[in-house]
Amino acid sequence: MGAIARLLFVAALAVFVASCGRPPALESDKGSDIEIFPLKTIGPLQANAMLWWVGVKGVRAANAFDCYRVLYPSTDSKGHAIRLSGLLALPHGRAPRALVSFQHGTTSNRDLVPSNLSTDGLAAAILFAGNGYAAVAPDYAGLGVSKGPHPYYVAADTARAVVDMIHAARHIRGVPQGPPFLVGFSEGGYASLAAQRALEKAHEPVLATAAVAGAYNLRSISLPWTMKGSSPQASIYLALWVRGYAARYDHSLETAFTPHYATLVPRLLDTPSAPEDVQKALPANPGELFNPLLRAALDGKSDHWLLHALAENEMGDWRPAAPVRLYYGARDVDVPPAEATTTARLMSARGAPVRAVALGPYDHNQSILVAAPLIVRWLESLSN
Repeated sequence: MGAIARLLFVAALAVFVASCGRPPALESDKGSDIEIFPLKTIGPLQANAMLWWVGVKGVRAANAFDCYRVLYPSTDSKGHAIRLSGLLALPHGRAPRALVSFQHGTTSNRDLVPSNLSTDGLAAAILFAGNGYAAVAPDYAGLGVSKGPHPYYVAADTARAVVDMIHAARHIRGVPQGPPFLVGFSEGGYASLAAQRALEKAHEPVLATAAVAGAYNLRSISLPWTMKGSSPQASIYLALWVRGYAARYDHSLETAFTPHYATLVPRLLDTPSAPEDVQKALPANPGELFNPLLRAALDGKSDHWLLHALAENEMGDWRPAAPVRLYYGARDVDVPPAEATTTARLMSARGAPVRAVALGPYDHNQSILVAAPLIVRWLESLSN
């Protein structure tokens, strides 16, 4: 498709979305402290045009669906009450078949989240609510309406945001009460495993988990790989890690970053900035972010709190009860295939029903496009 044709299609798509209807009002249980804001009703014509535009093949939306922004109660790591936001999508005019929780990938912009109908949040609504399922997609703590640093790849905080949204959704009339199907891409793959572990630890069943291109072995695989700088996003990932972990574990940014980046990174991440602007502001060589103390620890010459925090939050070696599929692309330079294959080997050795699914010669962003129809078909087989 040429540039002019693409511009015309984008313009037509904008008109489609702008002309979408308004969903009916929803009610939550009395005393549930949930706020629900109608966003859009999207028909299958618009939905399938969007799928075609982003490159998802092999699956189509069968029905219209209603999108809502949901504000729900949660707690932070110290037990203080906070409010989080997320997207709820329901099939229009019909009872949903099951509950799907979609966990989105990394964003350096706190406004590019599912509750604002971000591309990945809208795509999840199309794939699942557009095929008869109730879908929720949490924004996570520190993103959307939630203030403060995002606890990037902090297992307990990430799981809490996901689990609390699932619990909140069950207080909304018409949302199924059965075990959730967990789906996630990139950071969301990690979030899905963290949520599954938290739910199963609380003796709450999970239908299954489909994680795409997620990092799970943070200290042992992800950190050494990201430090190579193979991905143009490497410095963004590291900046998010340090910013989130420093806030979560009460360390100053100066204990990890150089003075320049200790000042710059919060300014970039705490205000809505275009991802490309964040990338340009950070060094192409990720090692330039760090002060000599952390660089020495990375070389094995000393110790550092960040290395302990990453190891503490690894998700690659435990025993899930519900089935897990870990999808990966062979050309992913953001998250290496070893994340999926190593995690599948470690979990299988514990007797877990886990397998890694090779998608073919695809990169990080392509992997979710290829995995999407496979995940929908797997969900269909589980919910029939």
